[in-house]
Amino acid sequence: MLFCACSDNNRNPTFPFERTVLDVTIVKRCADGTFAPGANCYLLRWQHPIEKKDLESFYVWLDTNIVNDSTQKISQTQMDQALKIIPYNDRGDGDSLDLTNLISEYLERDSVHIAIWAKYSSNDQGVVQHLYAHFGDDVPPAIVSFRDSASANAIWIDWIRPVDQRDFYFPDLMDGPIAGYNVTIKAETTPSTEDIRYISLYTSVAENPISSINFRRFQIFNKDGREVKLVSVSNNDPRVLRFAIIDGKGFANDNMLENEWRMVITGLRPEHTYNVTMVAYDSSGNSSAEESRNIRTTDAIPPTIANEFWSYTDPEDGLYSLDSNRLILFWPRSLDPLPNGGYREVRGYSIEQLNNGVWQPIPPRISAIKTDLNRFRLENGAMAEDPSGEFVNDTLRWILPGETITLRIRAIDSSGHYSVAWIETINVSRGELGKTNCPENFSPVCMERSEDNICNKVFCMEKLQHAEGNNFKRNILYIEAKKACEALSFNLCTEEEWNAACNSGGSDYGIIEEKDENGIFSPNEFLFQYCGVGTADPLSANNVDKRNKICASQDGIRDLPGHLQEWVISIGEDGKEVPLLKGTSHAVFQGASRTELAQCRNRFTPTRIRPRYTTETVYLYKSGSRIDTLLTKDTLRTIFDSLTPSFFKDTLLVYNLKSLSAAQLGIDYVDQKEYRRRGGDAWLNVLWQGLNYEPKEKWQVLILGTESINASNFFLDPTVGFRCCTGNFSILSP
Repeated sequence: MLFCACSDNNRNPTFPFERTVLDVTIVKRCADGTFAPGANCYLLRWQHPIEKKDLESFYVWLDTNIVNDSTQKISQTQMDQALKIIPYNDRGDGDSLDLTNLISEYLERDSVHIAIWAKYSSNDQGVVQHLYAHFGDDVPPAIVSFRDSASANAIWIDWIRPVDQRDFYFPDLMDGPIAGYNVTIKAETTPSTEDIRYISLYTSVAENPISSINFRRFQIFNKDGREVKLVSVSNNDPRVLRFAIIDGKGFANDNMLENEWRMVITGLRPEHTYNVTMVAYDSSGNSSAEESRNIRTTDAIPPTIANEFWSYTDPEDGLYSLDSNRLILFWPRSLDPLPNGGYREVRGYSIEQLNNGVWQPIPPRISAIKTDLNRFRLENGAMAEDPSGEFVNDTLRWILPGETITLRIRAIDSSGHYSVAWIETINVSRGELGKTNCPENFSPVCMERSEDNICNKVFCMEKLQHAEGNNFKRNILYIEAKKACEALSFNLCTEEEWNAACNSGGSDYGIIEEKDENGIFSPNEFLFQYCGVGTADPLSANNVDKRNKICASQDGIRDLPGHLQEWVISIGEDGKEVPLLKGTSHAVFQGASRTELAQCRNRFTPTRIRPRYTTETVYLYKSGSRIDTLLTKDTLRTIFDSLTPSFFKDTLLVYNLKSLSAAQLGIDYVDQKEYRRRGGDAWLNVLWQGLNYEPKEKWQVLILGTESINASNFFLDPTVGFRCCTGNFSILSP
């Protein structure tokens, strides 16, 4: 392959791309360096062209009156009308221009065009670079993705308030107010003379009813690209109803219940089809894409439903027993009464489990509707398969020993009519380790098995990472994690205990490796969806209620891979205690395989922050604070109490470590003397491996000693937590 380029000057060729400004961006930042979503401060930044010889200045134009958005070359007339000219003067690799005052007259728009061009004293010139500065909110809200259900004369529409990006320059701010929703309902069944203009409806948000007055007469519309108003609408077509639902709130990240909307439409006809369409508007008038769906009402008579389970039980405690984390349930089959008498088989059953206050299908990846279930008969205390039997059954997967589960079962007929709900709470046997008395929120784990696979030693491990209230403890030093467990008369889990939990069931990931309905287990998908591996989602990782219980071992130990890495105690070759990280987290490791990282027995040192870097210290003191090292003997601060400010002559450079997506990963420290000795930023760039380090502050400290300490002693990271363990005793202990 041959690449060619042409130049007017064959003796000293230069090309347009060499004389064009590079990496032109706009950031929302004020002159004092601060930036906030509500501020109208903008900064234009660019890198100097490759060719700097004869470079004179940079020309900037706003709007398209002088330089339009497709201009490549600049005339003298356009140069004379430039809004701003910035001399080059050999200032480093890049430049910036404060746009705050220059764009003040354009703020009523959604955006304004900006052109920038490098001027050279020679004839050869580069091309113009174009971009847009965005003002206010010109980003539409997310689509309204709704769920539906129906009865003979009613439709239920459930949706979650969509997120809305409020500011182009702050993509993480997704809680902009939703003004409301335009809704259209149309009768689709033909032939039909149905008039739906006067059907009844009401809405609720977070289970609080909202008045439906005027819903039939108004519609939200976008008048001028900015202002959202309601206008009266006429329904000339009796088969169509248009109305608006008013919201006014943004997405509530701290309470999902506040985002739950429901609309109930009644007065419809049985077994008719209705099209429902919804569009969301944000407070600036931007509208989402349209979501539309056909929904059919059911027949008038619901099917029957049983109200009692039959299952195999554990002989020790009489509770429902598990078969490799599977719970096999049987119940009497349901029938569907016909309008003219008689019965027919139901189409299937909806089986759901209550999880953190929400009914979820079991298992989540499969539809809640079970069809073509096998038939059984009860014979001599056991179930035998029989095509004419009176029982049907289903196998629930990912059920944990000792778990209490609440199930909801409904029969569904061929028209989609649901029976009344049968709700029952089931206590599952703890099985083999049921005699072990573990503290609350702990589960027993087998440490040692005999040759005939009988567990003879067991310990207790926290089911989830250690939490206070509803939030997991994280961003914590190793020594702090260790002391937190000891304060509760437990111990920080050891690597041996962690590996024993991993080995339960023989999984590579410390989870139950159930196959899906197609007989496939995809660890990459499973770890991302249920265990939070590499999701970059701290909200789910840090909140107890947002964790998915499916990410668990056969002993009921949850989230060994994913969400948060964990401190454990390890022993080095010299017999000394070594801080170690196990598991993976929601952080994205660039270039790393999710399934390789999540293998349960993997061991990590904090190399993601400082590869193979150690600082020479035994005691590290920071003026006015606690001791920051792990290996300290001055627990009573006898040395510190004798220090004066004049002793603090050493300096630590403190950095915020961020991922490539600007997510905060942790804090790193560098001894300023070592920083200078090893080459400054050039040395750090080798260690950073593509991650972003932002200078945070400098600490005046006192560093004593010469013994080498691993970087983990200073390792603080919001993606790292821990869990406690306790006991190592016989399986027969009371």
